[in-house]
Amino acid sequence: MDQNYTATFIADDRQERAIVLHMVLSFVGGMLLGALGAVLADGPDLLYAIYEPYAYVLFVVIVGRTAASLGWAALTSLLATLGPIIALLAASIFKSGGEFLSLGSNGATLNFTLFTLASFGLLSYFTKRDDLWGDFAGGTLAGVVAIDGLDKALPGGLEHVPGFWPESVLVVTALAAAMLFSLRRGKGRLRAALVALIIASSYFVFAVGL
Repeated sequence: MDQNYTATFIADDRQERAIVLHMVLSFVGGMLLGALGAVLADGPDLLYAIYEPYAYVLFVVIVGRTAASLGWAALTSLLATLGPIIALLAASIFKSGGEFLSLGSNGATLNFTLFTLASFGLLSYFTKRDDLWGDFAGGTLAGVVAIDGLDKALPGGLEHVPGFWPESVLVVTALAAAMLFSLRRGKGRLRAALVALIIASSYFVFAVGL
């Protein structure tokens, strides 16, 4: 009885330590990515357009996928999203010319980006499910990534970046495909790909129609 209690206590203690470490790494990793993003902001626009927000997307997806539970996925995804913001805000203080660095060109875009990044962690956690909900979560992740790429590629997009088409679009497409390939298995990849295609196509029709 005492041995079972000791073994359970040790296992619980290890799990708690792993969760705390996961939280710390989520926040610190996000800050490091944000610091690197601040450095790249002074470089070529196309390079920065690829890094932001896709580096943050990948990181939040990894954080959410490796979370211990849904609640921890929500918390650590939020920490992983706040990390880059704090780093970028800190870099803005030392930026010459008073230029403000953020995850978006304006307040509305910033809020949408933050909400999307934090949601990515939850969606990534749901991709652990081996059912249609997991396929839907994986497809939504890839679809939103594709939407951001389209927004930067289309001349009328809010975040349009000159020269983003076609090379950078291929990079974004490869990223979305890699997410589907790594997060889903078997026929789930096809179902998730269909969801992503529907989301991206709907946005394209809407954007072109406008």
